[in-house]
Amino acid sequence: MNIIDDLERRGLLDNYSDKEKIHKLFDTPQTVYCGFDPSAKSLQLGNFIMITILQRLQKAGHRVIAMLGGATGMIGDPSGKKAERKFLGADQVMENAEAIKAQLSKYIDTSDPNKGMILNNYDWWSKTNILTFLREYGKNFQVGYMLAKDVVKSRLEVGISYAEFSYMILQAGDFDRLYQDYHCTMQFGGGDQWGNLTTSLDFVKKKEGDDCGAEVFSFKLITDSQGRKFGKSESGALYLDPTMTSPYHIYQYFMNVSDSDVKKYLYIFDDRPIEEIDAIVKAHMEHPELRQGQKELARVIVTKLHGKEAADMCEKMSKALFSDSFSGLSAEALKELSESLTVVEEKDEISLLDALIALKLASSKREAREFVSAGAVKVNGVKVNDLNATLSAKNALEGGYIFVKRGKRLYAALKY
Repeated sequence: MNIIDDLERRGLLDNYSDKEKIHKLFDTPQTVYCGFDPSAKSLQLGNFIMITILQRLQKAGHRVIAMLGGATGMIGDPSGKKAERKFLGADQVMENAEAIKAQLSKYIDTSDPNKGMILNNYDWWSKTNILTFLREYGKNFQVGYMLAKDVVKSRLEVGISYAEFSYMILQAGDFDRLYQDYHCTMQFGGGDQWGNLTTSLDFVKKKEGDDCGAEVFSFKLITDSQGRKFGKSESGALYLDPTMTSPYHIYQYFMNVSDSDVKKYLYIFDDRPIEEIDAIVKAHMEHPELRQGQKELARVIVTKLHGKEAADMCEKMSKALFSDSFSGLSAEALKELSESLTVVEEKDEISLLDALIALKLASSKREAREFVSAGAVKVNGVKVNDLNATLSAKNALEGGYIFVKRGKRLYAALKY
C-alpha cells in the first residue's frame, strides 16, 4: 500500500500541494523532512505525532530527515502565536537542540544516512552573511506575497517584528538546501505550518523549475473530543523526557481519554494494520466500562516512548490503585504513583480519622467515622474498621508512602 493511502485511512492528512503528484512520488523511494523547534530541552507529546509520521515513512522505505531549528529557533516561528516570542539565548538554543537530537535518535534510525538523518539548520545559516541572505533569498520574496500569508496577517494588528517576519524565508532556505544537498523532494508539518510550507515550495520551484518534483503536505492538528489541543494536561505540556513528565503520567493521560478518542489515537500511534485496530475498538465498545481500549492505547504509547519495561511498570502501578495491591513496586514507582494523588507530608503518628480529613477523603470527624465503620477505608490495600487506628512511619511502604483509599476510586497518600 502507498504510504499516503495508509496515512489518509488513519485520518492524519490535511493539505497537499498536489495530491496526485505526491501519491505518485511515494510509489518510489523519496527523501522527506520535517522540522523541530528547539524552544525547550524536550519535545512534547504533540511533537511525537510528527515523529510517528517519520517512523512510518522510514518503515515504508523512504529516507527521512529530522531538521533541528538551531537557527530558526533563535528567531521564533510566528505560526499560531498571538504575540512576539522572547528570544532564547544562543547557548540555550544549542543546548535544547542537542537534547532534542538525542531524543530523536531514539525513534529514528540514523545508522545509515541513506535511511535517516538528523540535521541542524544552524550549521549553514550561521555561515551565511547578511548580504548573501538578502541577495540570494530576500530578493526572491515579494513583501505583498508574504503579507498575504495567514501566519503574517494574523499578527499584523498586534505587531510582528522583521525577525519573525523573515522566519518563512529561513524555512524556505532550509528546503532549498536539503533539495540541493540531499535531493529532498518533500517537506511536511502540522496544519498551522501550511503558510511556511507553501512559501518554501514556491521558493524551491522558482529556483529549480516547476518540474523539479518538490512538493509539501501537512497533517491535521489533533484535538480531543472536547476540542482541546492534544498532549496538554491540567498540569501543562506532556514532555517526552521522562525526568520532565513521568511515563506513568503519560500512561494515566491516555487511560483517561474518552471512548470516542480511543480509535483516533490508536490510528495515529499504533503500527498495527487498521483492521486489527478496528477489532480492538469494536471489542472495547462492547464493554466500555472495562476501559480495554484505553489500556491498550496507554500501553502502546508508553512502549513507543519509553520501552516495554516502562509500560509494564505503568500497568502494574495502575493495577495497584484498582486492585489495592502495592507489593513489588519500588520506591521510585510508589513515588510516581503518588504524584497523581493528593499527598500530605507527615512526621508524627496521626489517627486514621484525622488522616482522612487531612487527605480530603472526609470533610469531618463524623463523616470519617462513618466511612471507617462502613468498611469503606483501606490503608495500603488493607481494609481498616478500627475507629482508633493510627498511622505512622512504621506503616509506610518503601519511600515512606502510605496509600489511603476511600470507597472504590478515591485515593490519597501520606508521605513520611
